[in-house]
Parts: sequence; C-alpha cells; structure tokens
Amino acid sequence: MRMLKHAAAVLAGSALVCLALPIAATAAAPVASSVPPPSRSTLAQQAGRVVAAGVPGADIETRDERGTRSVVAGVGDLRTSEPPRPSGEFRIGSVTKSFTATLVLSLVAEGRIELDAPIDRYLPGVLPYSDTITVRQLLQHRSGLYDYANVLWANPKLVARSRYRDYAPADLVRIATQKPLQFIPGRQFLYSNTDYVMLGMLVEKVTGDSYAHELSRRVLDPAGLRHTYVAGHDPRLRQPSARGYEAVHSPTRLTDLTTYNMSVAWASGDIVSTTHDLNLFYSALLDGRLLPSTLLRQMQQYEPAFPGFDYGLGLGHTEMCGQQIWGHVGGVPGYGTYSFTSPQSARQITISVNRSLTLSPAAEKEINALIADEFCGDPAQR
Repeated sequence: MRMLKHAAAVLAGSALVCLALPIAATAAAPVASSVPPPSRSTLAQQAGRVVAAGVPGADIETRDERGTRSVVAGVGDLRTSEPPRPSGEFRIGSVTKSFTATLVLSLVAEGRIELDAPIDRYLPGVLPYSDTITVRQLLQHRSGLYDYANVLWANPKLVARSRYRDYAPADLVRIATQKPLQFIPGRQFLYSNTDYVMLGMLVEKVTGDSYAHELSRRVLDPAGLRHTYVAGHDPRLRQPSARGYEAVHSPTRLTDLTTYNMSVAWASGDIVSTTHDLNLFYSALLDGRLLPSTLLRQMQQYEPAFPGFDYGLGLGHTEMCGQQIWGHVGGVPGYGTYSFTSPQSARQITISVNRSLTLSPAAEKEINALIADEFCGDPAQR
C-alpha cells in the first residue's frame, strides 16, 4: 500500500495501499459537460496506450450521457494470454477507505460515534500517546500516526515474501505505535493506513460485530453492490478479472501475486470489487443515498493534502475542467484501482490495472490522460 508521488501525473507518497488521486493538467480545458465524453472506440485506444506503457491488462467502465461502456485491453493472464474479464473482481486497495469512512459516518448518524470525540473514548489504551486524536482526524489522515506499511512493505521483495502472512488489526497498530507521533494531531496531512485500521477497530467496538458484516449491512447492501466483499484472511480471489503482477525481482520479469493474504490491509485496503460496483458505490454515496446530507457535506469538507489534491473524510478531491471530482485510488500487490465521479456532470470512470506497486511513470501518465478525457471530453472534439 503505497502512495505514488506526482502532482500533475499521479499524486502520492508513502507505502502500502495507494491513496493518490491522478489528475492531468487540464485547467485550460473546456467544462466537460460541453464536450462529449470519449466514445467506446476512443476508450479502447486509450486503454491500449496504458497497456503499451507497461501494464499487462486494463479493465475500464465509464458512465455518462453516452451510457455505460466497458472496455478491456491487454492480457489478464500471462500464462494463457486471455484478456481481462470486464465483470471480474479485483482488489481495490485504498479505495476501501471511502467505504470505511461511509461505514463510520453511518454510525455517526445513529449517534453511536461522535466525529470530534477522542478515539480513546472508544478504544481506551490502544494508543500509547498523551496527545488527543479524534475520529475526524483519523478519517482525514491528520492523526500523526505512523504508517505501519512503511515497515511491512518497505520494498517489492518484502511484499512478495510476506504474501501468506496473517495479521490481526492489533498487530498492525502495535507496529505503528513503536514510532512516536509524526506531528501534533490535526496540524497537517500525513497519509497513514494505521488511521483506517483504527477506524475498523472502532466499528467493531461500538457495534459488537465484525467490520465485514457491518460493512455489508450498512453500505454494500444499501448501495446494491453484489460483487463487493471483504477478502479477510482468504488469499484467493473468487472470480478475478485478471491475475495480478509486479516486477519483484527485475524490471522485465513479472511475478504473479494474485493469491495474497490481505489481512495486512483490512479496513484500510482489503475490499474486492468490480468496475461496475465501484461506479455504483460512488454514485449512491454522492447522490446522498448512503448518508444524511449533513454528514455527506462533512465528508466533503476537505483540507489540502498535496498540490492540486485535497482530502475529505475518506474522499479525495480535485477540480478538473471546472468540475468537482471525487474519488480514490488504491494499489496493492498486482492491482491498481482508480475510481472518480463528477456529480456535476454525472460522469464516472473506474479503471483496474493488473500491476500497481511497480507501475511505471509512463503508465501512470496514460492512466491520467484517460481519466482527464472522461471528465473534460473527447480530445478529438475539444
């Protein structure tokens, strides 16, 4: 789980689950609603460029005034040369954070959690610090907690070697709390997967039930997501869209990391979904069908994270072609996910690629261009 580091290409910065919000330099482009979105053939060409830049395969779904379009490109299985399956499942990495935040806010709506209450009220003694860290600060990555991923996934070889290791949430927090707080809570943004592991523990404490069960009951089922679930300790994917690969040993040799115990990510990045389900989720969330309007507005109250990129409560935000764009990016071994929505123009795009932690800057650039074209319109008509 890492954050990529680009301002106009892909924003990023830490380890483990990808947070970054890809944005292309589109400030001078026309507003997207005035230019038709790319056609299916244009999307296919763009997907082909992503593959040519070093990704084995890509699976894309867009939703806009032209309808819903699914496109795949490249190879989903290097052994058989079969293409990705457009209805198949993949690991969504840190896109999980939007789901976890929605779950926490549903409990806020019921009065069972207070956003500005200290986390110690609910989980006494879990954190060894004297500083007060609130639920809101965890949601917005302003807690100052060290990211345990910097230890567990320090490099691709370590990522591959630990693929079958099992972790409990408390194990992950203990690794993080071996380090001091990185700053006084609330003072700045620092992406940390530890924040969302703590939030998963919070959900289980206040409900007395599992994170996976509460997520299904409060978020997945109401949003109508039929192919989304928490993988838990099962390292297998049920119906993979594509097998996942990383350049573990050399830049030219890809290692199959499809089978992976993602308990290392849990409430921070352990959800499996499809391109269709992710578009459904963000549509339901931003249309106000999952949270009361007052809480959705709080979720969208963002603070600066990086140049050109802001962060709310589990939601990434940027402006593109005069529109507000919301969503998240996730990256875990073998799978990179990019899911964005513009409520203003009712345009959405979700992309899954089957290489992430060792993705090249050239591939990131092509993914950014694909996203920008969906919101800014077909480049041939701009």
